[in-house]
Amino acid sequence: MKMFISHWKLVVAGFMSIVACLLAITPTVYAFSPGGPISWSDATTISNTRNPAWGRMLPWNKQGENLITYTEYPSSGPFVIKVATVDKTAQHYNVIASIPSPDGYIQEQSQIAQLHDGTILMATRSRRTDLNWFGLPVFKSTDGGHNWTLVSQLDTNPYSAGRFNRGLWEPFLYVLPNGCVAGFYSSEKHADDNPSYNQVVSERVSCDGGTTWGPEIFAAAQPGAARPGMPVMARMANGEYILVFELCATDNCNAHYKISKDGVTWSNDLGTAIPDQYNGPYVTVLPSGRVLVTSAGSNQVSISDDNGATWYKNDQPAWYAGCCTWPAIYQVGSDPKEIGIIVGLNGALMMRFGRVK
Repeated sequence: MKMFISHWKLVVAGFMSIVACLLAITPTVYAFSPGGPISWSDATTISNTRNPAWGRMLPWNKQGENLITYTEYPSSGPFVIKVATVDKTAQHYNVIASIPSPDGYIQEQSQIAQLHDGTILMATRSRRTDLNWFGLPVFKSTDGGHNWTLVSQLDTNPYSAGRFNRGLWEPFLYVLPNGCVAGFYSSEKHADDNPSYNQVVSERVSCDGGTTWGPEIFAAAQPGAARPGMPVMARMANGEYILVFELCATDNCNAHYKISKDGVTWSNDLGTAIPDQYNGPYVTVLPSGRVLVTSAGSNQVSISDDNGATWYKNDQPAWYAGCCTWPAIYQVGSDPKEIGIIVGLNGALMMRFGRVK
């Protein structure tokens, strides 16, 4: 593994000089929403180069920028993870880094979080093309996302034996108040255990900036056919944590949620369903305490004003599109009432801004 990490350092560090990818954004105008608290602006194209997908953000980092990461899928050559910034005026996006998949590997689906000292961590999913190894590489950047170094693996499965259904998928990083990092992901490596778990939502915690990770925690798991996956967590106004995930195989990939007091201790169940949400949910909590959930299958936004006890749907969906756009929703900008949803749609990475009444 040390040799693998060293190889990545050589490949990634300083790989790309800044590439200007400028995109003018028109002034935001919101459409009236008569029955829901969220109104939406027109959509903005972030990138339509080489089939971008899996867009994720770090809103207003310590450098004062929105940071966006996504994967490009060229018609030939390796998949490439991109990192871009948006300036304070929200007028231009600039690609600042590029991390290609190494020879013999497929790497994609990046997600980023920022530590208290300003270091940015990025988790990705990776697999060998022969499916004999799966991993979740974690990179770090100390210069605002321009250069990246591989520091660890959130988890690995070297025993997949050429099987696609023994993978590790969909990593998500969350920085806890004490500075430790909670790393969530979907794991199929326990399918050969006794009892067998088709797929589980796993969690590991790092308290040294992502260099090492603690023992695996089952955040959502049930022996048998159930496939909880695609986890995302946020902290609510009452100090508790909400974990959202899809539940496939046994519940049609409907979105479920669980509550934890500390973000690392979870009940032994599969949580509660959120109406109108399915496939790849994403959650954010606004400064007001309002909880917002969207998902790839519905493109609706569900709202809770009581820390997840009840939910209602905004009357206007963020996107009028079929499955699956794999959205992510954030509070963006300096206005605590402004939100943004980033999606992959029709071969482009798109964003729509919304305003919460």
